[in-house]
Formats: sequence, structure tokens, C-alpha cells
Amino acid sequence: MSAQASLPTFDKLRSKVPANVDVKAVAEKWLESFAEHVRLADIAGLIDLFADDAFFRDVLALTWDFRTFEGAHAIKKFLEDRLPETKPTSFRLKDEYLGLQQLYPDVAWIQGLFEFETNIGLASGVFRLIPMPDGNWKAYTVFTNLEDLKGFPEKIGSLRDHEGSHGNWSEKRKREVEFEDGQPTVLIVGGGQSGLSLAARLKNLGISSLVVEKQPRVGDQWRKRYQSLCLHDPVCECCFKSRCSDPVNLWFAGYDHMPYIP
Repeated sequence: MSAQASLPTFDKLRSKVPANVDVKAVAEKWLESFAEHVRLADIAGLIDLFADDAFFRDVLALTWDFRTFEGAHAIKKFLEDRLPETKPTSFRLKDEYLGLQQLYPDVAWIQGLFEFETNIGLASGVFRLIPMPDGNWKAYTVFTNLEDLKGFPEKIGSLRDHEGSHGNWSEKRKREVEFEDGQPTVLIVGGGQSGLSLAARLKNLGISSLVVEKQPRVGDQWRKRYQSLCLHDPVCECCFKSRCSDPVNLWFAGYDHMPYIP
């Protein structure tokens, strides 16, 4: 990736936003063209919808990874490799989030949010379109994100387990830890904050996972680097002081904490 990316200024594009631009029509035309080229597996047609120096960022939806592709050539290779595997369909523009954004006097784009499906999940996306000298609009950035896995609804509301443990929680937890009822579906490498959060999230979707960690104890990634641990949310931060006097050294080592991670 380039060390420094430049914004698509009007001077660079040799273009500007027409005074009477129909934002919705432009966005609908671009997304419809994108969806049709995906359906036809027309990679050349897809690449023609992107600016030469465009960016495509995917979070799990198409790559099962966090990946950024810069430039038409990299995006072309990415689409060639991943579209046959993920088979995106059912693209739908979200009109309520559509708009023309003027970032600076010489930088503007049309931003649109959309939803779509893959063969394994429900996903969302964002595109930003810039005006070209020939009057067309092309994508400068596209972002796709996996929202849900098909067949694995979140265990909330009526889907929650409403039966009490009645004193057998420890036995149930032991069966889970030993995978007595079946092998794990997902292997998570690394028991740091990301690995533990992912395991908890998968558990809430009803997907079993096994976390492997190279350090001797869960939490060593914090324990060997920081003197304290804080979890941040939009309201406050929590350092587990209610659990023990040394939150990093004791909380992770002394508690079977996985069920408590939100």
C-alpha cells in the first residue's frame, strides 16, 4: 500500500460535481451495475466501475479476514479470487443513508450504504463515488462487512436458553471445555482480547470454538506488557477492581471468565 494516499480533488480528477446531479439515480445506477457484473462474473465490467487508484476494504464478508486492496490491479485480483467463493447476491441500496458529501471545497463524493448476502452470511457495505471527466461516477472507496452468519441467529430474546442450571453449571461447563459433545467448529489462534472476544461472540451464536494460546496462561499478553487492564465503553472504563486487587495477574488466571465477556 502507498505510504501516502492523495484525495481525489477536482483538479486531479479534471472534473467537478454537476449542479443538478441526481444523487439517488447515480447511486442506484452504480450499485445495479455492480450487482449485475457480479452476477455475470464479469470482472472487467466490475473494474470499470472503480477509479484507477480506488480502495476496497473488506472485513470478513468476502475474505474471512481484514484486508485492504489498493488500486484497480489489486482489486481485480481480489474479486477474481473471492467472488466465485462467496457468491454475493441480493444487493439493496439503503436510501436513508444516501447523500452528496462535500468534504472540502475541491473534494466531494456520493456516499451510499447497501446490504447484500453471501453464501454464508448477511453483509453490509459502503461506497463513495467520485465524478469523472466523461460524466460517469466511479468508486473511490468500497467497504464490505460481515454482519451475521446464515443459520446461526444470535441467542437473544426468544432464542435465549431460559432453563436454569439448577446447580449443574460446573458440569455443563466441563463438558464444553472438554468438547464431550462434539469437536469445535472454529479454531482461534491467540487468547488475547480479540481471540477471547471472538470466542464469546461465536458462543452467543451457538458456534463452538477452541482458543489456543502460546503463553502459559490466558491473559499473559496483558500481564507481561501492562500494569493494569481497562475495558472501555462509551460511558466509562472498568478495570475489574471489584474482582481482585491485581486485575491483570489474578482475574484472568483465577476465573473461568469466558462466560462473562459480553
